[in-house]
Amino acid sequence: MKCLFTKRPPKSRRAVSQIMGSVVILGVVTSIGSVIMFNGMHEINAFTYDLTFHDKAKNEAFREDLIFEHVRFEPNTNDMTIHLANIGTINSVVESLSVVKIDTQEILVNWADTNASILIKDDISIPLSANLSVGNFTWNDAYYLDSEYKISLTTSKGNFFTTVASPFNT
Repeated sequence: MKCLFTKRPPKSRRAVSQIMGSVVILGVVTSIGSVIMFNGMHEINAFTYDLTFHDKAKNEAFREDLIFEHVRFEPNTNDMTIHLANIGTINSVVESLSVVKIDTQEILVNWADTNASILIKDDISIPLSANLSVGNFTWNDAYYLDSEYKISLTTSKGNFFTTVASPFNT
């Protein structure tokens, strides 16, 4: 019983409290992390800056986007009007258009030169006569009325846009 009632002398312990240890670790992690973060941001900015010098025309081509809003087939004629909208972030120039009758692969308009400019967030109407490649006909003819037509255009940046339309929504 002698062991139970005797006091042991206290040991002198020296330790860092949990709060002080957390503050020291936090300081080390933030200093190393900020160095890595700022170095990474510098490299990303340098890469972005370098991309602007490589191929400006190709970079602009990626920013070009046109949509076909409407294709109107004029009744009792072989004329059509194509309504386009520029939803890209640069101005576009439509260089040529073609119209192909899908079921017979008959070319009605063979890359007609248009040179129509479309500003950013703007739309235009391009009148087009289909008698550039084939003889006189009208969209009301049974041969042309019940078909679909693939309308394709190319831009000055080399992009290619296409849609399918039919006369009078048949």
